[in-house]
Amino acid sequence: MKINWRKILWWTVVIFALYAVYKSPEQAASAVRSVGDWISTAISSIFNFFDRILQS
Repeated sequence: MKINWRKILWWTVVIFALYAVYKSPEQAASAVRSVGDWISTAISSIFNFFDRILQS
């Protein structure tokens, strides 16, 4: 019998995330906001990079 480690890891992460939200919703919301801000900044930086290339 082969163990599917990816599935086990995925469910472990999901269960931990649900537990974290249940125990401390304020901290979980802050973490999600931080990740969202980071993604937004990264995408904005990529767009600015390509805009500068096209303007040259």
